[in-house]
Amino acid sequence: MLETGKFSEAVIFFENHLKSDPNNPTALLCYGRGLGLSGKPDKALEIFNKLKKDSPESFEVDLNIAEAYMWGKDFQTAKSKYIILAKKDTANFSANLGLANAYSELQNYDSALVYVEKALQIQPTNGNALVSRKYMRLGKSSKLIGIGKLGEAEGYLIKILEENPKDLDAVINIGNLYGLMEENQKAIERYQSLLDIPSKKVDAAIGIAQVKFKQKKLKEALSWAQKAVEFADSSEIVKAKVARINALGWNKKFKQAFIEIDSLESNYPKYKEDIIATKGRLSIWSKGFKNGANYYLKLLEINPKSFEGNLGYADANYAMGLNNHSFEYVNKTLQIYPGQADAVRFLDKLYSGHDPTIISNVFFSQDNGKNASKNYLLRLNLDPGPLTKTFLSFYQRDVYNINKKSENIAVNTFMVGASHRQNEILKYGGSVGVIQSDNLKRFTAEVNTEWKLGKYQTAELNYREEIQTFNAELISKNLKQQNLNLNYNLFLPSKIGLYSQVILTKMSDQNTRSLIFSSLYYLVSDAPILKAGINYGGFGFKNQVPTIYFSPDKFRNYELFLASENFNNPKAKILYQGTLAAGYQKISIEKFQSIYRFDLKVGTKVTPRGMAMLYFLRSNSAASSVQGFTYNEWGINARYIINKHTF
Repeated sequence: MLETGKFSEAVIFFENHLKSDPNNPTALLCYGRGLGLSGKPDKALEIFNKLKKDSPESFEVDLNIAEAYMWGKDFQTAKSKYIILAKKDTANFSANLGLANAYSELQNYDSALVYVEKALQIQPTNGNALVSRKYMRLGKSSKLIGIGKLGEAEGYLIKILEENPKDLDAVINIGNLYGLMEENQKAIERYQSLLDIPSKKVDAAIGIAQVKFKQKKLKEALSWAQKAVEFADSSEIVKAKVARINALGWNKKFKQAFIEIDSLESNYPKYKEDIIATKGRLSIWSKGFKNGANYYLKLLEINPKSFEGNLGYADANYAMGLNNHSFEYVNKTLQIYPGQADAVRFLDKLYSGHDPTIISNVFFSQDNGKNASKNYLLRLNLDPGPLTKTFLSFYQRDVYNINKKSENIAVNTFMVGASHRQNEILKYGGSVGVIQSDNLKRFTAEVNTEWKLGKYQTAELNYREEIQTFNAELISKNLKQQNLNLNYNLFLPSKIGLYSQVILTKMSDQNTRSLIFSSLYYLVSDAPILKAGINYGGFGFKNQVPTIYFSPDKFRNYELFLASENFNNPKAKILYQGTLAAGYQKISIEKFQSIYRFDLKVGTKVTPRGMAMLYFLRSNSAASSVQGFTYNEWGINARYIINKHTF
């Protein structure tokens, strides 16, 4: 009965036998094993300890005591017992296998594999030991995946498949691994090999859906997730439906996804953790970051050690700019899951946004009025905390006219500024600076605010002072601008965006300017970013002073543009950003004139924390320079993030 798994029946049998033979050690030992294997390890341990008093040197009793601790999930005590036994009899199969299993339960897979191999040297064909070794290799592989050592993880799965090429657990795990390694075709081949096996069809379909998602084949991903639902029986239906809901989210069908997850919650209340985690995920994907954070908090109330709960809450707060909570919960994740690769990458991303950063820019400009400049900028960002940013900058601008080189003037600007994130809605900041040259010394200030107006809208209201330093003549006029600036940004789930800007300017020569700019665009692709649209711009000055600066009473321009960049790809080594635009402009009562502009930036990530970019831009739009001339600019930008955490 014990050997065939009829533990409750065995308990009754030995209980009855002990009534007539109460001191029979074999019957007591078997009775204890029956109790332990039927879910009563404490009672089993009582019996084994009594036997230990009667036979203190019995190796078999000691083995059963150690196993009773395993049944009771006290793996640390079991390990200690097995270590003593394995040392006492190095050739004992049960002691070595027991110690291996104890190490395995404690996730010390290296030691587990050492002792299971010792056990297999004693009994090479023992089925229990072979199964244990397989699961130890699976556990070791999973642990290596968690800390990002994918190549080593593959090696353990391959060992399982070398012994049994059709091992279903190893096939599904290596398929998942190839997906993480972005070896998409290998992953799909592994999953497809499981589609004819009823017990693995759901996992295979879900795996293929995930690969299709990574390949940006979103409709195919949804189709395979739907197949997973069709394949699923009652034991796998929740897993399959969650996969389909995820696929709906990938396809931005959020309304339908939330309807289905609510239905799942009503019909399968015992899967509360999975359902809350899915709601958190969908909320973040649909830009409902506050809701997402709340769902993850609910998940953590149920399971404080939830990986997705802790890292998801960190991610939701990161999206809202509340990096104080992000740091806290990423670190919690790493306390629970030391070295976990996703959490390590997230923490590095957080620090990269706050570590001391040196930014430099050297560039040159020239327009067809022969106005030219040499420019040198150095900026240091120093963040005292996760919600506050500060900076210091020095900017030197040497301006001259190519035809009048004697009019070379150097202007130096020193600035210090800070910004603070108050909450998920409001961010504010400002700066003060001094601009000086041989004949000029002026102070400037800036105050800026940023408001998040729901999921899809942001607005900025800023006040900024500027000194006109475009050329020597403007510097000599000591012209100061006071700008009140309102920016509005809207981006809808339909991938249509609108950016608008209004600037009201008061100048120290008593002139005023009103400016409006609006850009309506469509996001063609988000990886890399590719967008196309139409721009409208217009401004006008109260007074026209064309001999000093470009100041028409009315200026309008209309242009079509195409823009692309790959800055959002963390794996890109070669970086680029480019814009091409063409259209028409109208100055005052003059006829429409054709205009164009283009700019191109190309660079590289020298290190994960350092980059440099060359750029060139050209525009014949009158709005591009203070004098209304065709304008050219070229230079190099560089940035380096110092790997020194200041908080």
